[in-house]
Amino acid sequence: MRVIRIGLGLALFLLGVMTLPHRYCAREASRWFEGDEALQAELGRGLERWVHRPLTTAAFHTGSASYDGEWLFGTYVMAGLGFGQSALEHDALKERHLRLMGECIDRLLSPEVRAFDRQRWHGDDPIDALDSAADGKADHTSYLGYMNLVLSLHRQLDPKSRFAALNDRITAHFERRYATTLMLETYPGERYPVDNAAAIGSIGLYALATHTDHSAVIRRWAALVKSRYLDAESGLLSQSVRADGEPSDQPRGSGTALGAYFLSFADPELSHTLYLAAARQHRTVLGFGAIREYAATAVAGHGDVDSGPIAFGFGVSASGFSLSGSRIHRDRAVFSSLYATTYLFGAPYTSDGARELVTGGPIGNAILFAMLTAQPQVQR
Repeated sequence: MRVIRIGLGLALFLLGVMTLPHRYCAREASRWFEGDEALQAELGRGLERWVHRPLTTAAFHTGSASYDGEWLFGTYVMAGLGFGQSALEHDALKERHLRLMGECIDRLLSPEVRAFDRQRWHGDDPIDALDSAADGKADHTSYLGYMNLVLSLHRQLDPKSRFAALNDRITAHFERRYATTLMLETYPGERYPVDNAAAIGSIGLYALATHTDHSAVIRRWAALVKSRYLDAESGLLSQSVRADGEPSDQPRGSGTALGAYFLSFADPELSHTLYLAAARQHRTVLGFGAIREYAATAVAGHGDVDSGPIAFGFGVSASGFSLSGSRIHRDRAVFSSLYATTYLFGAPYTSDGARELVTGGPIGNAILFAMLTAQPQVQR
């Protein structure tokens, strides 16, 4: 009997280890999946603290001034998208979050936030380029593609947006450039499909906001991606492209998952295709989920600024970005497992009605806000 009791105790202990940590970390997943207003408001108040500081590149420590600038820019982009998506989902949050979204856009337009792109384009400013190089090759997809996503979403919420004229100019810039080439430069000589997905997504949102037809450019771009930049075996999206149009890097989970999010604004079908490719790289351990950065059958690469840290083949960025696709495309099981992992390593806490991830910093909190508030409603 003593052996039986020991065996039963060990079995119950193992069962607890296998179920209790995951269940605790995933306990809010269903509320997030269903768009709980209180949780979105809490995380929004946490982001509001970051937005009101305001931030500088000194808040980031990537070891590269250029990447620090990108992260500063990305923080305001993702915060703006999160505020916009939560405002779209909840009328009670609309007034406050639309105002905060406008504050994010004001910061995005500031010279110090634009500096990273200006430096990479050898002094050419992305906003000035809209007038001075209308037919040139100064694509500035690094800045303009992501910026226009926030502008288009703001305009969808407020048809009389004070940024409407700039939204018109940037969208026209992309329409001109995509008439010439379908894979624009992020920086001189650098072409990334995921950054182009942001630009295409911004055009899709613009079409929704202005009730205009831009389907032709979206269809042409999507056809190119399907024919050349989806890996035949894994379905993952190529990470980068050479000047001759050939892929120059392995397909990656991070770019695929983020591309699925951006394209939900323009081409839900292609977004779903990319999400399913990322989801095929999903694995769970004791209920905690993660997404592989490289396909299981590929030669594993190393982590970089795009992927974040990679542990046992699983990427931080690929896993975090896939929260959006799993919510947009209604994959509750994947969402729940990824949220449990995010909770475990993000260590969120709530103080005075505001929630932050202890380990996230400004960029991590902003990305999580955008990913958790991503929704299929934006497609309508």
